[in-house]
Amino acid sequence: MREKGPVLNRVEGFTLIEMLLALAVGGIILTGAVLSIYSIMVTTGRSSSQVVALTDINRATLAIKNDLLMAQTTDLVDGVPKSSANLTWIDYTSSFGSDFLTPHSASYARSGRQLRRTSENGTVSIVGRNVTSISFTQSGKAVTVIISSSNTTPPSGIETITFTVHLRSEEVE
Repeated sequence: MREKGPVLNRVEGFTLIEMLLALAVGGIILTGAVLSIYSIMVTTGRSSSQVVALTDINRATLAIKNDLLMAQTTDLVDGVPKSSANLTWIDYTSSFGSDFLTPHSASYARSGRQLRRTSENGTVSIVGRNVTSISFTQSGKAVTVIISSSNTTPPSGIETITFTVHLRSEEVE
């Protein structure tokens, strides 16, 4: 049998200082993790906003470039920037022994944050959304377009593309 003797002062568990130290270290680690996650979320949101803005102006740029490559005349005045443009051209095609001269036109204008294209038959299509500004400037046969877009959801950044296209000759080749 075991003798019952004096119980030694055995203390099991953590002291108050050890617990406070563990809470402080855990708090620092948790704060670092929260700040890292917040930074990642802000960066991802900004990147997504830029992707949306760039997609919008790239879509609009493609439509404008296609029409400008075909265009022979515009309503632009040399050196004077305009926020809209009317483009006209004649399609010279030969088919089955007969020549067809088909007139075409396209006009671009901003309506709110949308860039709209109106074709010769009056069909209106939206070629860009979230377009904040557009400028057409003609110098001789060269037309320079500056188009800007920004997403509406924060954080929003403005993306701008500038390009120049030379008009076709008005003469029949």
